[in-house]
Amino acid sequence: MTKIWTKYLRGTVKITVEGQHAEQFLNYCLNNNIQIWEVSRKEHLVLHMYTDDALKIRVPLRQIGCKFKVMTRRGAPFIAKRMISRSGFVAGLGIFLVLVFLLSNMVWNIEVTGADPKTEHHLRKVVNEMGIKRGKLLFRLPDPREIQYLATEKMDEVTWIGVTLEGTTFHFKVVQKELPEKIESLGPQNLIAKKKAFVTNMFVEQGQVKVERNQLVQKGELLVSGNIGKDKNVRTVAAKGKVFGEVWYRTDVSVPLKTTFNTLTGNHNDKHYVSLFGWNVPVWGFGNVDYKEFEVMEDVKTFRMLKWELPIAYIKKGIHESESVSREYTPKKAVEIAKQMADEEMESHLEEDASIKSGKILHHAIDNGKVNVSMYYKVIENIAEEQPIVGGD
Repeated sequence: MTKIWTKYLRGTVKITVEGQHAEQFLNYCLNNNIQIWEVSRKEHLVLHMYTDDALKIRVPLRQIGCKFKVMTRRGAPFIAKRMISRSGFVAGLGIFLVLVFLLSNMVWNIEVTGADPKTEHHLRKVVNEMGIKRGKLLFRLPDPREIQYLATEKMDEVTWIGVTLEGTTFHFKVVQKELPEKIESLGPQNLIAKKKAFVTNMFVEQGQVKVERNQLVQKGELLVSGNIGKDKNVRTVAAKGKVFGEVWYRTDVSVPLKTTFNTLTGNHNDKHYVSLFGWNVPVWGFGNVDYKEFEVMEDVKTFRMLKWELPIAYIKKGIHESESVSREYTPKKAVEIAKQMADEEMESHLEEDASIKSGKILHHAIDNGKVNVSMYYKVIENIAEEQPIVGGD
């Protein structure tokens, strides 16, 4: 196989040698390390040789009293010569291929499914800010996984965004957050307590209040009645409003006194490769990695020609230095960290109009290298929920 490629790259010629002393030419070739093959004798001596050797034999043949004639020419040098002679056609073909390559690696369409018009407009604005627009080269854009993460982070009205790249089209599949619709009451209703609490404040739009501030109410107790009026003038309505109460919660958090984890130092080297048929050829960033510990982050950009993916890719490998770090807390510091974690967890579970009135540590203890903390919270939140009035209630 190597010999075939050598012949192709150097170029070969088939020649005839005419003259009475043609055999002397064979001796000349052997003595001067000129390679010949497929030698035959009919009317004249016929043989094959490399193109660059054929340029050296004119003078020796004249001295011997022979002359030669080229019958066939094969190989890369002759193809290159023909291409040079037809430079206009070759240049046009090259420009055409470059244009097709570039057009095959551009964004031509962005499709969004699963989103209402308002959300779709917002998403298109977000991806446009990331540089994803028609005419942009694909290999200069972020990876679809990175696009998916950034777009989801910037849009509060969606639960998930799926991003796929098919040819020259980006597909965005959106799952919007399903906000609970406010259902208007179809009939009379009361407001009852959905949990045990001390009543702190009330904002009643309609209905008869049945509790007072600072009153302890149990779960299911009537707060606002839908029956209003007296004696024969009693009528039923849909009780509306909010009743805020002080509710108690307990949460438990554990914090290890000593932990070991890996972190990046900020030092990094980048290595660049061109992948050809699965073989990675380094083009920049040579040398060995000097870091004792490191993480490799790989970014692969593929190329296309029309609808086909080429067996060529650009690979960027980021070599990021890392180190093992041991973190140790004192018991006092661990308790502070646990309190912060408990506060964040408590706030994440509260409704929009709820607030933490106070929080204190009930108990903390060290067990198996961990500080276990129990927190007690007083929370002000809306404790009212609707209860339909049925029949003679």
